[in-house]
This record gives sequence, structure tokens and C-alpha cells, in this order.
Amino acid sequence: MEKYLKILQDLVRIESVNDHERQVAEYIEGVFKGRDRVENQIIDSYPGRANIIVKVKGKRPGKIFAFSGHLDVVAPGEGWTHPPFGGEIQGDKLYGRGTCDMKAGVAASIYAILDILEENRDFPGEIWFIGTVGEEIGMQGALDLVEGGYLDGVDAILISEPTKRDGENQAIFACKGSIMYTIQSQGRSAHSSMPDLGINSILALSDYIRQVQEEFDQVTANPAYQNKDLGSTINVFSMIQGGNQVNSVPEKAWLKGNIRTVPEFGSDKAIGLLQDFIEKNNQDPTRARMSLELDQVLDPAQAGRDNALIQALKKSGQGKNIQVRPLIGACELCRYINLPGEVQLLVYGPGLTKNAHVVDEYIELDEYLDTIEIFKKTALDFLGRPEENRD
Repeated sequence: MEKYLKILQDLVRIESVNDHERQVAEYIEGVFKGRDRVENQIIDSYPGRANIIVKVKGKRPGKIFAFSGHLDVVAPGEGWTHPPFGGEIQGDKLYGRGTCDMKAGVAASIYAILDILEENRDFPGEIWFIGTVGEEIGMQGALDLVEGGYLDGVDAILISEPTKRDGENQAIFACKGSIMYTIQSQGRSAHSSMPDLGINSILALSDYIRQVQEEFDQVTANPAYQNKDLGSTINVFSMIQGGNQVNSVPEKAWLKGNIRTVPEFGSDKAIGLLQDFIEKNNQDPTRARMSLELDQVLDPAQAGRDNALIQALKKSGQGKNIQVRPLIGACELCRYINLPGEVQLLVYGPGLTKNAHVVDEYIELDEYLDTIEIFKKTALDFLGRPEENRD
């Protein structure tokens, strides 16, 4: 066990709370620096926030298999009984912010690659590690890598998020998309005793909420838009604010909402629905003028359910009760689904999903060590499969 603890503890001790991923990337770069057949590339997303790609070349041509993990963590909050960035071990648990979500998955990926290198394993193609920034808020790092063409040519990506739940290890192949948006309403102020002289921004939002939610409710109930794995597209209006004084017609107001999408009614259709009602409202000059701001757009993702990557994982993890499941929430599948070509995608990693973001977050060391071996076998098995078995 000692062999596989240092990198994990070092990663946990880097306080990459929604920032400082460059420090993590440079640490990982140092782990692989000077090794034969290894190429490191650091790619900035923001100042001080850098992604990293580690490429390990096999001894003959072949496909590209990649592990992927995000380098940021959420804020620790209060009430910890273990130092949140201490990496303390007690019994079979290692504590710290990000141990579960998801520096254990990152460390397991790194150790799997290191073992393959140190054992001088003969494999075709390449094995990559992809470390991304900003997954917890916006998933900007993965977006930059996809749009920048840095991942073009990859054949399979295993995202090492924690997936253990209710006595089974989930292999996630699909997830809903997520659109976070703001609607601004600009009216005209007037004294509340003379409302006819003003334009009420809150009334415009009130009508918008009613009309748009009715439309989304129809979408949710429409069998044509149902996905057998992910369910339906849904909309939630979640925040609203307006006005500045009780005896004035409110000049400004805004609301925020979150749409969870499925492929049958995806990002473009959902955004179009939001925009259609705004355009209709703005045709009437007596009403407050409205505008749409898209704060985040993550597309729904549905990869293969029984492809070579999943087969390789299940073979490598025999005895772990691996069940192929969809994820109702969103993850970096939403970014990688837009890669060119037929890229096989999967989410699987160490850690209980319920431990993510909690006080006294921890990883069970037995599970972590098992995952390193599973990752190593999965990568080698996938790369060793004949071309015709990769679909």
C-alpha cells in the first residue's frame, strides 16, 4: 500500500479549490518528467489554471486510450474533524477535500500508467492522462481541450469520477445535459400610485415563467421526447429578484433557471424555446424588454452501453459488481460527447458517490488500490483488442 499513497496524499495537500490547478498540473508533469516514451503538455484555460495531457507511447502503432480527471475541488466548509488538506490516514480511510471527488481517481490513473511504464509492458498505441480545470463550475477545461483539438484522435476516455453506490460499482455511459441561464427584464420606473406611467419588469417575468413552464411541462410529458435511459428534459425556475422599493413600479428584475436535457430534446431545442417567448414579448413596446444570458451549456451525452471499453472494464473488474448505469446529473461526458469520430466514453472510479463534497470526505484505501489494478488491466485490454471489436 505504501507505494500507492504518496501521489494521492500530495495531490490532496494542494488546495486547488476552484482554482490553482496549474500547481496540480505541474506536480503531475514532474511525476512523469524524464521518463522514456512520455510527453507532457500543459494547456492554460485561465491564468493560473492549467490542464495537462500526459502521453505515453507504446512500442508499436495502435489506438489511443485516455484516463481523464479534473484537478479542482470544492471549498471544504466548516466542521472537519480531520484537516481538509492534510491527507490523513485513519484505519482504511484517507481523509481530505477531494479524496473522493476526485483526486483518488486522478492518482489511480497516474499509478496505473506508472506501473505499465515500470513493468515495461508491451502495448500498441498510446495511453494518455487528461487533467482538466474547472469541472466543479462550468467544465471549462474539458471544453477548451475539445474545442482546441487537443483530444482529436482519441479512441476511448475513462473518466475516473467516484461511481460506487449502494453496494455496486457503477459504470456510467450516459448523463443529462445542463443549461443554466438568466433572464433579464428591463422596464421603466414610476410611482406605484401611477403605474400606468411605468413598465413593470416583474409582471413581464411573471408571464414568462407561466408560459415557458407550461411549454416545458408539455415537453417533459411528450413520449416523443422521452429517453429510455435518462428520462425527460425538465426545466426549473430557481431564483428571482426584482425592484428596489415597495412603492415604486419595478424597473429591473431577473430570474435564473436550470434545464436538464436529454438527447431527444437537447440544448438547441431548449434554448430555442427560451428565446421564442422572449422574442414574442419584445414585439410589444408596452412590455418590459427581456434578454437571455446563457451561463452554462452542457450537452446531454449518451455513449455506447456495451462497447469494447465497457467490456474491457467489466473483464478487468470481475467480482466488483460493475453495473452499467446512466447518470441523471451532469459530468464531463457532456464535453467529450462532442469529440469528432467514434470515441468510446465511460465514467468509473474509486469512491462512494455520497462522499463527494461532504465534510470529512474520504476514500477507502482498499477500493482505491483495487481501482489502480482495474485501470491498468482495462487500458491494456482495450488497446489489445482487435479493431473490429471496438464498436
